[in-house]
Amino acid sequence: MTQDIAQSAQTAPDDVPDVAEVLEQLRLAEARLARRRQHESGLTETDRAAMRFLLERVDGAEVTPTMVANAVHLSPAAGTALIDRLVARGMVHVEPHPRDRRKKLVRPFDRTADPDHLDPLTTQLRDLAARLPAQEARVIAAFLEKVRAAVVATVAATTVSP
Repeated sequence: MTQDIAQSAQTAPDDVPDVAEVLEQLRLAEARLARRRQHESGLTETDRAAMRFLLERVDGAEVTPTMVANAVHLSPAAGTALIDRLVARGMVHVEPHPRDRRKKLVRPFDRTADPDHLDPLTTQLRDLAARLPAQEARVIAAFLEKVRAAVVATVAATTVSP
């Protein structure tokens, strides 16, 4: 039934896609997925994104808590709380930087974990995006950036300061 709604929402009577309706259906589907995945694994979407970021760099450059926070668009304080949650769950460990006493490094405990197993949807979405023709990719990216900016602005406008 949801697929029927999305299908009919995609084209209006004059064959112009109802982008707002498709976007709303996407938001609802993402919310359902986020609730289910958090219930099943105990990880929030941000936790999952941080773990994917770490696992994709496991054999590469050093990863600091600041890099993790920036990757998932968190403030430094929220990034620290995220790292603390992952440490408490036994998913990562934090160690001193070998050459810079002011820095710390974040490493996953299981360096062999597959990021695609942790978050297969990201892999599927990357594959879909990679198949877009360049012009379509530019148009879609510009639209999605405007959507992201609207979400960020709404968050900022509705965030209660302590």
